[in-house]
Amino acid sequence: MTGIRPVVTVLALLMTVMLVGCAKAPPNPTYPEVTFSHLNPLRLDVGEIKVVNEFVPPLKLPHVEHELPVKIDQSVRNWVRDRLVAVGTSGSVATVTIKDASAVEKPLPKTSGLKAIVTKDQSELYEFHVLVEVKITEISGSSGFVTAEATRSKSVPEGITLNQREKAYYIQVEALMRAFDQEMEKNIRTFLGPYLR
Repeated sequence: MTGIRPVVTVLALLMTVMLVGCAKAPPNPTYPEVTFSHLNPLRLDVGEIKVVNEFVPPLKLPHVEHELPVKIDQSVRNWVRDRLVAVGTSGSVATVTIKDASAVEKPLPKTSGLKAIVTKDQSELYEFHVLVEVKITEISGSSGFVTAEATRSKSVPEGITLNQREKAYYIQVEALMRAFDQEMEKNIRTFLGPYLR
């Protein structure tokens, strides 16, 4: 009997190690920043480009900006870095103002009664919004400005995992910023054409 007890103890220890190994959570995925360096820069006849962020995330529901793996306001800063280049004199300034960079969660109605047992509802709707102004001010006092805005929305099913939710966030932020880039370039070329070099 004395020989059996150590064997049982070793088996129990091995099973515990195996269970701990199986219970290990999958690694959290990482997401690259949204960048625009693959696009041709817009060369502005200004001496300086400044970024002002007027959007302050509330850090509480229904706002979920703090949960995004890649932030909208940081993506706007990346856009400024990659797409705008100052090639003029120091007497004029381009100010890029982030007016909104929000992500909002809205609960969706769920099926009730017996039908709820066999129904998988969309549980939340996420709305992503970016609004940015580019204003050029000359030393003479004259100025010009444009704005660009983009929105995206995505619903997710109930029971979605955290990793799946973050992936949905990232896909929507990336699509939002691509739409913003196209809108802003079009508006700059249309309304700030005299400042392009």
